[in-house]
Amino acid sequence: MAKLTKKRIAWWIIIIVVGSAVGLKIWKGKECPGTKIPKEIFKAEEREKPYKQRFIAGENQAEDKIAVINIQGEITNSRWGYSYRRGMVDELIEQLKQAEKDKNVKAIILKINSPGGPVIDADILYNKIKEVAKKKIVVALLDRIAASGGYYVACAAHKIVSHPLTLTGSIGVVMDYMNLQGLLEKKLGVEMGVIKSGPYKDIGSPYRSMNVSEKKILQEIVNAAHRRFVANIAAGRKISIEKLAPIADGRVYSGEQAKRLGLVDELGTQDEAVELAKKLSGVEKVKVVEYYYRPNLLDYLFSKTSGDLKMKDVVSVSEPVLKYFWQPILER
Repeated sequence: MAKLTKKRIAWWIIIIVVGSAVGLKIWKGKECPGTKIPKEIFKAEEREKPYKQRFIAGENQAEDKIAVINIQGEITNSRWGYSYRRGMVDELIEQLKQAEKDKNVKAIILKINSPGGPVIDADILYNKIKEVAKKKIVVALLDRIAASGGYYVACAAHKIVSHPLTLTGSIGVVMDYMNLQGLLEKKLGVEMGVIKSGPYKDIGSPYRSMNVSEKKILQEIVNAAHRRFVANIAAGRKISIEKLAPIADGRVYSGEQAKRLGLVDELGTQDEAVELAKKLSGVEKVKVVEYYYRPNLLDYLFSKTSGDLKMKDVVSVSEPVLKYFWQPILER
């Protein structure tokens, strides 16, 4: 349990005061005659929380817009504990919906700086981008890294622009698991036991080695996810599966190499992506805006308490999940 320092005590006092004020306000709104706020209003506010926009390029007075949506970091919808914010994928989908509804938005640029993430999360985002791309021009801009799931979601766009030195590709699927049997039995003298309803119930257990049949079962699942990855890229990039298969072995490519292989359309930076988006959407004068979310007090308090309450001394075992992911230097 985290030690109660003066700083943490001060934060808890702030949380209690703010929580009490919010609770009192809500209570008054429900109980006091003449100040009762209909629940429908709260529901409407919860449904409509538009992301703010800031001007980043182009002509500020232009009516037509190009919206930049940043896909930054691991593509995951996971949240820890007390987080007040929604998952990353949910928030990106809300930004896509906002751009889709905005009549002045003529094109969307997906600025991707991501090593990928869990297969399902990346696939959900990919499908939403495909849906929006039926109504709006979508251009993917590959930043420092757009590998595995980062490249996967880019393939839902109409065109892909990459910096020559971007790390991209890594077309493959990975499933991590641990084997602690040697450490527990040989070093610590701990023998783990299990009672199970079937021979494969504890498949992937960190307390023992997997046998050949278990590895085969998991390999088939990984292969199926990889076939889906390759099929969607082949469709999006208009490359035959036969041509794509030899380069879809998990290796990474530079943006320049990816261009030669047909994995990206153009080399460049945000300027080139904007020009391409203008050309595809048929507009000349545009202002380029970036969607962002300004955290409020609750966001800050919840993120702060999440960090204070997290038990950092407990070793975290990663979940056995399929991932379109490439980041070998860090724990996955």
